[in-house]
Amino acid sequence: MTLDEYLTYREMVRELDPEAFKRVRTKLPPTDATDFALRVSYVILNSGMRWTVTQDIWSRMKPSLVDTGEVGETFGHPGKRKAINLVMSNRSGLFEKFKSAWALGPEKVVEYCETLPYVGGITKYHLAKNLGIDTAKPDVWLERVAANSGEAVQELCARLSQLAGDSVSTVDYVIWKACQQGWWPLVASPSDDPKNE
Repeated sequence: MTLDEYLTYREMVRELDPEAFKRVRTKLPPTDATDFALRVSYVILNSGMRWTVTQDIWSRMKPSLVDTGEVGETFGHPGKRKAINLVMSNRSGLFEKFKSAWALGPEKVVEYCETLPYVGGITKYHLAKNLGIDTAKPDVWLERVAANSGEAVQELCARLSQLAGDSVSTVDYVIWKACQQGWWPLVASPSDDPKNE
């Protein structure tokens, strides 16, 4: 993808959703163990689900997590429920490990994310972004765009980030949105599999 193509897509995204760039800014790192555990829990919940479905469930789940430290009756997926409850009950120790990884740099945070329950090789990038790391999530669409440019996802997003003056997270979102909307002309839309969101 060229810089001109990226800038065109960025403007199309801005016209489609003027608030999008506020939402995809690189986040500050979590401030305490509960903030950390809630961010991890959200990513676990979101894994393999459409954003709109996740928002509905999260609006019911978050109060229970804050009040009791458990999912409660708000969500029935056994694997995710167990993982979220585990993160919430061990949040102090997990947060300390996160802080140690943070002190060692972004790559160590990404590596640490994959050690958490229900967080895999792609989801670790989503989680790292939610924990304050400026990185790209190499989902199927970004992989296709990067391959078309002869680059890896992180290389593509870093290059366009430097050229456009946008964060890597912003570049990731613009490319993902261009594909999701069917704007990128060379993408053959992946199946409606929610894991590709």
